[in-house]
Amino acid sequence: MGVLALALALGLTLLLLSVSFGNGESVSAIGDPGMRRDSLRVAFESWNFCNEVGHEAPAMGSPRAADCFDLLPCKPLASSSCIQHKVGDNQNRLGVGNPFPGLKAEALMNPDLYAVHKELYLGSLCQVQDAPTPWSFWMVMLKNGNFDTTAALCPRNGQKIGPFTDHARFPCPAPGCMNHPSLNHHPTSLSDNDTFLRGGFRGSYELDFDIRRGIQNISYYEVTWEKQVGPGSWKFRHKLKTSRKYPWLMLYLRADATLGFSGGYHYDTRGMLKTVSLLNIDLLLLL
Repeated sequence: MGVLALALALGLTLLLLSVSFGNGESVSAIGDPGMRRDSLRVAFESWNFCNEVGHEAPAMGSPRAADCFDLLPCKPLASSSCIQHKVGDNQNRLGVGNPFPGLKAEALMNPDLYAVHKELYLGSLCQVQDAPTPWSFWMVMLKNGNFDTTAALCPRNGQKIGPFTDHARFPCPAPGCMNHPSLNHHPTSLSDNDTFLRGGFRGSYELDFDIRRGIQNISYYEVTWEKQVGPGSWKFRHKLKTSRKYPWLMLYLRADATLGFSGGYHYDTRGMLKTVSLLNIDLLLLL
């Protein structure tokens, strides 16, 4: 039986997901059941209020990134292990105007479409071959709930509209309140005499503030992961702090579909949930 266990700092949720076939066999619908692979695949995405990008944060590139690697012997027959990263900083920092393999011409200068294609590109770099379909990564998702009705970035009832005023229902604490956060990536590395793997993402929506000076009075997010090499599972820890300018923030760890739409988003995604031919799904949530 496939088992997925997620321990989050926001609470402990145990999710058991098995797919049972008519012949009595069970397989996991998750690419990495139990989060037990040493060779982690995890990505980052940021959305604004209307599930789009709108505008990229300065010097941050398109708000999609990935930390994917293989843990391999440093040399043939060697007992020590080395990390072989699949995605470099230059690829994570790609932003509008910068081409990459598979990018369509109409997406080159469109921040919304560019991010969609960038996720597909990063997914191809991280892809793990598996049956019945390959999979790509877990997804750390941030969402800014501020809505600036005067920015004309979001449609109304599915229709593109110009600026309008509705501060009562959609307060915007400051101009540009729908921005994306800074992203500081700590690529996964070996520590504790090469017995543990650790990495993380962190940042703030206050783009003019250096988080190295402290996080008092500003928004802040942090997602870290660690695993002992060999036994056990990955442990993810989430921190999320709002501020006066950014009171509506969301932080998720998602298992998106390996192909097609995920969680209401109208774009092709790359994730962890495989599409399988099934007769029965047993889903148990223990809170």
